[in-house]
Parts: sequence; C-alpha cells; structure tokens
Amino acid sequence: MKRFSAARAAFCAGLLAVLPLTSSLAATGKFVGDSGIELDAPYVPTPQPIVDTMLTIASVGKDDIVYDLGSGDGRLVISAVRDFGAKKGVGVDIDPVRIKEANANAKGAGVADRVTFFEKDLFRFDFTEATVLTMYLLPDMIAKLRPQLIAMKPGTRIVAHDFSIPDWEPVKTETVDTATIYFYTVPAKK
Repeated sequence: MKRFSAARAAFCAGLLAVLPLTSSLAATGKFVGDSGIELDAPYVPTPQPIVDTMLTIASVGKDDIVYDLGSGDGRLVISAVRDFGAKKGVGVDIDPVRIKEANANAKGAGVADRVTFFEKDLFRFDFTEATVLTMYLLPDMIAKLRPQLIAMKPGTRIVAHDFSIPDWEPVKTETVDTATIYFYTVPAKK
C-alpha cells in the first residue's frame, strides 16, 4: 500500500480546517452531517474543473451509466448527463440533506428524468450497473470497497479523486490544481 504524500497530508490537514463549514467531528471519530447523522467522511464538494476532468478521463459518452459514490449535491452525475451526454446518472449518499439538494439541483439543471439519487449506505448499495463509477472518498472507505470494485464487470471505468485504490495500479493519473485523479479499468476475469 502506498504511503501518503506530502500533498495528500496537506490536503487532509486542509480538509480538517474546513470541517466546521461542512460538518463536525463527532466524539466517536465520525463526521456529523448537516442532517445530524454520522458520516464516514465530511461533505466536501468537488470543484467543477475536477468534475470535468474526472468525466473526461473516463471518456463518458451517450451509452454510459455513471454512478457516483458519496454523491453529495449531485454535481458529478448531473454533469455526466447534462454536459457529457451520459444515458443515466445515479448518485448515492447517506445524508438526506445532500439527497434533497441533489434532487433540486437535477431539477434545476433539467436532467431529473435521467438522474436518480439514493439515500443509502454506499457499502450496502448495488452499483454493478455502472459503466463508469466515480468517487471522492477517504482511503479507508476505498480500501473497504476494493473487493466490490475489482469484482465489477470487466471494462468498467473507475475514477477516484485524490485517493487511489489500494494495490491497484491506475491506467492513468492526472493532476488538476492540487488534486490527483486516478483512472482504472476493471480487468477481464481470469
């Protein structure tokens, strides 16, 4: 497993500095969302240039079904459908405040008929329909999801923002400002 780089350590420190703006850290070591429920990670919106890079690196197009794990305000799947022409977008987030916001954003963007948001625990959610899977999750969450990611349909494209999938070499990486985007393709089964 790779060690944290100085840039990632600085990112995490910066993330902790903005927590009062997005959520607070509970006594249990978990984050508390705007709805008051415990979260595995704080809500930190992905800047649009990073969203665009994630969708571009995955070559999202008209035949794609794009899933975003920890979808927050829905900007990634909304962009996938509206700006990249994806057939369908699906977001999953455990915070009902984010789901309500995402649905309002999809309606405002005119894509509510092709975008769906689920208020679910992403560790108990079936995302195998995805042709493209995106995520901006903390390393321990990605490590926990790794078996499900590796088991996805061969050819499925996976894009991770800032944190890589443990013990899996990305096909490509790209840097946008201080963010690193990791691109993977699920290999054929042996």
